[in-house]
Amino acid sequence: MSYRKMVRFQWAPGHIFPVYPPTSGSHASQRRVNKLKPVAVAILTEEAAAVRRAFQTLARGRGKGIQLDLDAACVKIENARMSPESGGLHGESDGDTIWISKNKINDAELLGVLLHESLLLYDGRPRYL
Repeated sequence: MSYRKMVRFQWAPGHIFPVYPPTSGSHASQRRVNKLKPVAVAILTEEAAAVRRAFQTLARGRGKGIQLDLDAACVKIENARMSPESGGLHGESDGDTIWISKNKINDAELLGVLLHESLLLYDGRPRYL
């Protein structure tokens, strides 16, 4: 099943991130994160070619030693957990796990956080994969 049919979000043409509505949503919870994990993995799987093309364009000026690993990104999504702290950030990654803050956030933006954090490489300092 296409990820676009898994959730009721608006999608801009050619983008893997949903359109973020101007609502704050309720506080993030592990239940909501778990509901969006299969959607995020489906996006990375179905749009792998587009993600690789975008990464190659981005990586040209950012360094030669960085490799895109979509399998590792999917593992990070599966390991996503709620952070014990709330803060200014909606989420962060330590390289293995995505930590989601208990902030108010709508589901479209929460999905965006999962995608964004899954594509970060952490080697002491965060960088995009």
